Amino acid sequence: MYKKLLSIGILSAFIGLSVPALAYSESFDDVEHLKSTKDAKIDLVKITQTGNIIQKENYLEVVFAQNFNSKYYKTGDFVQFVFNSDVKTNEGTLLIPCNSSLIAQITEIVEPKWFSRNAKVYMEFTHIVLPDSTNLPVALKLAKNKKDYFQEGAKETTGKIAAYTLAIGGTGAGLGAAIGVAAGHTITGLIIGGSIGGGVGLVTGVVSPGLHYKAKQGEKVILELQDNLKVPAQ
Repeated sequence: MYKKLLSIGILSAFIGLSVPALAYSESFDDVEHLKSTKDAKIDLVKITQTGNIIQKENYLEVVFAQNFNSKYYKTGDFVQFVFNSDVKTNEGTLLIPCNSSLIAQITEIVEPKWFSRNAKVYMEFTHIVLPDSTNLPVALKLAKNKKDYFQEGAKETTGKIAAYTLAIGGTGAGLGAAIGVAAGHTITGLIIGGSIGGGVGLVTGVVSPGLHYKAKQGEKVILELQDNLKVPAQ
C-alpha cells in the first residue's frame, strides 16, 4: 500500500512539473526579421502556426492610393493607402501581400490660416484589408516625424511665398534669405522691414493664407506600429 501511494505521489509530482514545462516550451516561437525601413526601432516578427506577429515599433511603408488634396476632404472621410510591394521577413516569410490596402479616417482638418500657416490633416489608421478581403485592425502613427499630422513642408511654403513675391515685384539682396526664414515661421518686423530692400512682395506672400495639404498618388508614407499586429499565415 505504501509503495502504491509513493508511486502515485511521484507520478503526480512528475505531471506537475512536466505540464508547466511543456507550456513554457510552447511559448517559444521562431523569430524572424522584417525587411524594415531604415531607422526602424525594431525588426522582430514572431512566426507561429496560427499566424505571424509583427512586433510594435516596426515600420511599415505604404503609398497614397490616389491624389489627395485636403481642400476637398472633411472630417470623417476615409483615405486609402496601398502596400505597393510585399511585406516580408529577411528569412522569406510573406506577411502582408502587395496590393493590400490600409484605410485611414480623417479625424480633423485644420484649415490654412493667414501668415502662411499651412493646413494640418489628422488621420487615424484603422485597418488593413488583404487581397482576400481579410480585415486586420491596426494601430499606427506617422514615423520619422515629430508631428502627428500631415502638412506641407518648408519647401512648398517657400515656393508659395516666392511666387507671391515675384508676382508683386519683391526686390533686394536679402529677399531669398528672407523667404527661407519666413517659410520656417520665424517672421519678424526686422525680416519683413529690413531684408527685402523696400519690396512689398514678400510681405504679401508671408501674410497670405497657408497651403492645403497635397499628396500625389504613389507618394510614400512611413508608419510605426503602436501595437503588435497579428497577420494570418499566407
